[in-house]
Amino acid sequence: MLLIETEIRESDIHGIGLFCVEPVAKGTKVWEFHPLFDLTLNEVELGSLPPPMHSFLRKYAYRSVETGELIVNLDLSRHMNHADVPNLVSDAESNYYAACDLAPGTELTCDYRAFSAEGCSDFLSAVLD
Repeated sequence: MLLIETEIRESDIHGIGLFCVEPVAKGTKVWEFHPLFDLTLNEVELGSLPPPMHSFLRKYAYRSVETGELIVNLDLSRHMNHADVPNLVSDAESNYYAACDLAPGTELTCDYRAFSAEGCSDFLSAVLD
């Protein structure tokens, strides 16, 4: 769940990205897991979903490196793009913090490898097909 004001817009990295609206100081907690906004999915039931939902999950769901569970974020955090040197970093509990001071309009980035065990889409073929 995002803890700062954000907006989505066109990204220079890939498609749509997530941008901070206000300045964010280095060390500010930006995201934390919350079960109302970060859903753990029941994989057995996914096959019964219609094809458009499969496309959505292939794009936005990920398998947690910590728990192995399939998760999808319901807030705008699902639009955050990957960077090898991200401006958000995580702690041992998977909370995300600003790695540096961020000016308004900065695209927020994270390292997908820090939280996603198998990438953000490839493994879903076995679950959904």
